[in-house]
Amino acid sequence: MYRLIALSAALLAGAVNAATLPSDLMLPEPARAARGYVESWVFSIEIESDKLNGMDACRKILSDRGFAPALSKTASSNVPALHFKVSGRKEYTQASSEADDTLAAVQQAKCPGTVSWNVSAKEARR
Repeated sequence: MYRLIALSAALLAGAVNAATLPSDLMLPEPARAARGYVESWVFSIEIESDKLNGMDACRKILSDRGFAPALSKTASSNVPALHFKVSGRKEYTQASSEADDTLAAVQQAKCPGTVSWNVSAKEARR
């Protein structure tokens, strides 16, 4: 069972810093923790662009950090122009600044297009 806890941030590639970091959202809710709920965290990141150039470097950053990224290309009747998306996700058992470092690396790489990310809580196995 997933519980979306907060933020989906859409940032233009190369933006300086997000106001909220992924690790800020990975902290347990005190009232739920007191009742014995244990949560893990799923950090998802997507990079969308109408250009394929530069996407490989961004996919490598995610791959090197264990996100198992997938590259897809799409077009639709609403958006007939071909565009590309690299997406990956990683589960953390507790808050981790590694998620912050991954987001910063993607931003510093100046990946083409738009970077979006979110953190969701998932009840952990006991």
